[in-house]
Amino acid sequence: MARPYIRVTSKNFKHVCERLAEGESLTRICLDADLPTWKTILRYVQKDEKNYQAYRNARALQAEVMRDEIIDLVGKALPADPKLAMAEVGRRRLEADYKDKMIRQLAPLGVRNKQEDKADEVGEIVIKWGAS
Repeated sequence: MARPYIRVTSKNFKHVCERLAEGESLTRICLDADLPTWKTILRYVQKDEKNYQAYRNARALQAEVMRDEIIDLVGKALPADPKLAMAEVGRRRLEADYKDKMIRQLAPLGVRNKQEDKADEVGEIVIKWGAS
């Protein structure tokens, strides 16, 4: 049976953004029966600049949660068995690489989501010796 259409309200949109900022995926959040589908949320975000900014800010915070998850992942103890330890290292590397890629996509401008916070990738260095 098809799921009934649920309109996006400011209240349920705020709830979705809070859960995104806590690290949950949009598709998982929208499985809740009292929330709109993920497609409805994304259409809502596309239609209004204010909603888009709220969504982008939630995604930037989600990226910060992912950074912490990578730190926690790297700091976990490994199994005592060397074969299991090597397998776990490979799994963790894959997970950390995936999350790092997602971080760069979710928050290319950093946690404040502002262009002026982005580091310049191209710059000029001038070195002079002696009197000019």
